[in-house]
Amino acid sequence: MKATLLFLFAPVLMVVTALPAGETDAASKRIDELLARGWQKHNIQPNAPVGDEVFLRRAYLTVVGRIPTLDETRRFLAYEDPAKREKLVDSLLASDGYVHHFFNYWADVLRAQSQGVADSTTAQNYLNFIRQALRDNKPYDQLTRELVSSEGACFDNGAIGYYMRDRGMPLDNLSNTTRVFLGTRMECAQCHDHPFDKWTQKQFFEMAAFTHNMTSSAYRSPGTEEAQKMIRADKSLDKETQDLMRQAITEVTRPLRDTLVVQNKAALKLPHDYKYPDAKPKSVVEAAVMFGKPVKVNKETNTARTFSEWLASKENPRFTTVIVNRLWKKVFGLALIEPLDELMDGSVASNPELEAFLERQMVAMKYDMKGFLKMLLNTQTFARASTPEVGLGEMYYFPGPVFRRMTSEQAWDSLVTLVNPEPDQINWTAREREKRELENRRRLAELLDSTEAPLLFEAAAQVAVAMREQNKAFDQMRKDLDVARAKDDKETAKDIQRRLGQSQRILRQEVSRCFYEAAAKSNNKEVQAKLAAISGEGPMEMAMMNLMESARVDVMEMPVEGPMAENLEKETGLLGIKDKKSLASYEKYRKGLHQSWSRAAELTSPAPRGHFLREFGQSDRDVIENSSDEASVPQALAMMNGSLANQITGGWSVLSMNLRQAKTANEKIDTLYLTLFSRLPTPQERQMMNQRVESYASNKNLWEDMALAALSTQQFLFIQ
Repeated sequence: MKATLLFLFAPVLMVVTALPAGETDAASKRIDELLARGWQKHNIQPNAPVGDEVFLRRAYLTVVGRIPTLDETRRFLAYEDPAKREKLVDSLLASDGYVHHFFNYWADVLRAQSQGVADSTTAQNYLNFIRQALRDNKPYDQLTRELVSSEGACFDNGAIGYYMRDRGMPLDNLSNTTRVFLGTRMECAQCHDHPFDKWTQKQFFEMAAFTHNMTSSAYRSPGTEEAQKMIRADKSLDKETQDLMRQAITEVTRPLRDTLVVQNKAALKLPHDYKYPDAKPKSVVEAAVMFGKPVKVNKETNTARTFSEWLASKENPRFTTVIVNRLWKKVFGLALIEPLDELMDGSVASNPELEAFLERQMVAMKYDMKGFLKMLLNTQTFARASTPEVGLGEMYYFPGPVFRRMTSEQAWDSLVTLVNPEPDQINWTAREREKRELENRRRLAELLDSTEAPLLFEAAAQVAVAMREQNKAFDQMRKDLDVARAKDDKETAKDIQRRLGQSQRILRQEVSRCFYEAAAKSNNKEVQAKLAAISGEGPMEMAMMNLMESARVDVMEMPVEGPMAENLEKETGLLGIKDKKSLASYEKYRKGLHQSWSRAAELTSPAPRGHFLREFGQSDRDVIENSSDEASVPQALAMMNGSLANQITGGWSVLSMNLRQAKTANEKIDTLYLTLFSRLPTPQERQMMNQRVESYASNKNLWEDMALAALSTQQFLFIQ
């Protein structure tokens, strides 16, 4: 067992090497020493150290956002090594689970949504940018600079989603930027001098002058822009034809909407109702920072890049403070300064000496988030019992972590471990679909880039003819639909709606055909090569249309090889599945798990309303850190009723297979406790459970019922 676990840990020890082990250990000990000074000063006794069982579950939930599997629990508890906790921390920080868990956190902070950018390609590319930054352990200051200075097309830079998220609202974007990265609430100063802080309205606009000109738009093709000019200049075209031609170009570029961020040179002016004596209404505002080292700008300055460098500088007095407190709160449950995103000059940490030390360490580590987390996780304080209750508004001196409820993502991801044998598996179909759509949109943009403007003008003219005829048909069908609805003729109304939908698709096919034909006339060899690549064997009207529509991926395309093939063989053997039909059914079930029972980070962000994640308080991503950990009646119903409970305790779930392998009642009790709580039952709990087994021995669903009851307990839903 020792050799097996050592093999599991050995590779990751080489991955998490931001600082030499000795320095990291010394820093962890220094944190404990500084906390001990605080305890002594305030006459506080530290909480008692916890055993391996509590540490294991706490470490998994803190670092990878889920409970350990039964196998992971058994391996760790049986592993005999004085340094096994440190090795576990290294292993978890190097895992895909870390990426999943911290993606949830940063998606909440940055309000990143799957559908948050008008359902464009940019939204998913932004999410993937965040994922990859975590996977690469990109330094936090670098990540910040890349977000705040981002511009260009989403195909090349997923970070532009940061500005696309607030498209059309540059002042709100500045408020969000200062709150997220500087812990400074400036939204009040957008309309008037801040009533509770020193910031003035003019200072707000001076800060906004750095990034107000980051403009989000549809992808700009030189050819289509030139074609638009040709339409405006052609006096032989009547206004209706011009409008229809512009609409045709809009239609072919529709899939590329919200995919570009550019920095224009427009000046920012104070509002017309500005009322303070330090400037006149509607006067031009020069960019200037609120505090810290002054920044010089001129006409040639890339203001967004200059602002990002000031923002993420180690010399910025608040930048390091905020990230230190964000990561401290992720580990211990509260920040040293609360609230961490409402810092003022008078804000004081519960342990100022520790705060200063942590800030120096973050700078020395060059903003290595994994290295910083490792330092915190290896403290004795993290391995102490949690404090059950902290009074609202009271200073907390961290005699141990805070006892707290799982987030919605932690609760969901923990349930995933009870159903999916590969709980950290990526949502293969979602990632593949995003990859194909990104490539399709890129190819469409490149094709439009390369096609000559006169040919695009010609295609727009052809589409305009089709649109004029179709608009007449549309108008008549809409009138017929109104009549059918007035008569409550549902069958006729349904048929008309079907034909309207068909007409829309026919129009898209016409757009595809006309622009494809136009591109085919190009003398540009690059265009011809691109057309050959997309034409395939289908009709030309579908060639470009395939680039314009959503990609489809069949779950059955997933190859059954490597670890998945080995797991399938093992699982079907355990279940006793032998005939071909049942084997095929189980293979389909297992392939589908990566979609329906994926980690929260692999699902739509945020999940649809009514999903377990939303019921348990997942943020809607509309407001920074808008999640909730409050209990509710719908949550209790979600745990007890419906398909969720059936899938958790279904015959093919991990939980059921674990219980099936246990032969005796005592073995099943051990399995249940190790699976759900990462520990064995106490003697009192074992006695109570055996009594329950005897009382309900005739109940075929005994173990399933007990498992569901255990899932609703505080022991399961809270982080001890």
